Amino acid sequence: MQTSIAKWGNSLALRLPRQILADASLAEGSLVDIQVEDQRIVITPARKRYRLSDMLAKESERQRHAEVDWGEPVGNEEL
Repeated sequence: MQTSIAKWGNSLALRLPRQILADASLAEGSLVDIQVEDQRIVITPARKRYRLSDMLAKESERQRHAEVDWGEPVGNEEL
């Protein structure tokens, strides 16, 4: 399938056909990563980035555990 690059304001844009988006499980507003590899433009769905503080905020009291004492440092752990 071929398409063309068009002007969009001061930039250039590439319109992606609906079937291509459906096959890639992408929709309007989907975040993607764009890279150039061997003179090819590669578009991949962006991986969701998680922050530890956000994940811990969702943790319930029941999921929290006490600190575990594993004993004194041994071998290279002492460094």
